[in-house]
Amino acid sequence: MERELFMRQIIVLIVLSVSLFSARVSNDYWEKGLDLETYLQRHHISTGIIDQLDKDDIQLVSEIDHNRRFYEMIASNGILLQALIPTGEELQLHLFRTPSCYEIEVIPVSYQKDTYVTLLKVEKNPHRDIVKKIKNRKLADEFTKVMKHSVNFSGIQKNDKLAIVYDQKMRLGQPIGIPDIKVAMLESHKERHYVFKHTDGKYYDENGTELVKKYMGKPLKHIRITSHFTNRRFHPVLKRWKAHLGTDFGARRGTPVLSAADGRVVFAQWKGANGNLVKIKHRDGYATIYAHLSRIKTKCGKKVKKGEVIGYVGNTGRSTGPHLHFGVYLNGRAINPMRMVKFSSKGLYGKDKKAYIRRKKRYTKIIDKIFDENRPSYVWNTVQERWVSPNKREYYRKIGW
Repeated sequence: MERELFMRQIIVLIVLSVSLFSARVSNDYWEKGLDLETYLQRHHISTGIIDQLDKDDIQLVSEIDHNRRFYEMIASNGILLQALIPTGEELQLHLFRTPSCYEIEVIPVSYQKDTYVTLLKVEKNPHRDIVKKIKNRKLADEFTKVMKHSVNFSGIQKNDKLAIVYDQKMRLGQPIGIPDIKVAMLESHKERHYVFKHTDGKYYDENGTELVKKYMGKPLKHIRITSHFTNRRFHPVLKRWKAHLGTDFGARRGTPVLSAADGRVVFAQWKGANGNLVKIKHRDGYATIYAHLSRIKTKCGKKVKKGEVIGYVGNTGRSTGPHLHFGVYLNGRAINPMRMVKFSSKGLYGKDKKAYIRRKKRYTKIIDKIFDENRPSYVWNTVQERWVSPNKREYYRKIGW
């Protein structure tokens, strides 16, 4: 189904390009601070088109991020014919012109996902070398984040080695989203340090100790969920793609809203469909948003503590009743908030730890073999060219990956 949608988009673009001769297709990063309503007005499109979307879809309108590329087809006379505007890694808004009007729909982002193995020697420092050799800054950011709890980066020397096994999504020859690191290893002073991502989505060291703690608290004292987080699914009844990149909590108007963790307020004002919204940046690349507030009780730039009141539940923006829309982001990627508010800092015990140890032993054996035999990396080289050694894919399968 996704492939059919992708091919349909490509065919439409090609047919329109041929029929309109000088129509051009371009892609660029979404302008920082630009909202969909302003974008529509720039192209002389009625903002009433947004009313075609339901509550969950409208919430996606507020998820458009300036760090993501969007695609446009513009006719020779300057009229917008079609636009693909990502609202996250999984879904995008498809805006298109028909003979009588413009229409808008939510469709999945088409991408290819594969597992990559990177090996390299340190020349300057791991972060800089990954950016230079692998040309993936987000991979460098993720590696630094997951390894900093196990390794003293100031003690790393030239010719130390590192290995990373990660999943990466690719779209039209370019990486999209945050690389999903499965295993990371750094050999320094002839000692190997490992970090493993377990089936629960958390990172652990060789002893099963959780490395990146889930430290957030509840945004409301009493939790009543009215709408759960969903990243991307095809609705079996509505027959269309749906997403809700946050969790909605039902509560009376005026109920105090609490900061989920220590951080700094980076946004505290009205934001279109979100109504009154507060956004807080936290450590380790996390950020939280609190939408539809009746009143904001903080200001941009202020440092807040976990549990501090930052506003009050309301019904502002495009909302069907008093509630709090609570969103959690990791390096700009929406994640399920309930994974954060129901955290455990006790590590792994019993059956869970035994399962982790078995998984760790298998992964350690594989990555050590790749590392010791200096197997060529399976990576993409540039945003224009993707180099793949086909025999490596089969090799990784044979040794158990």
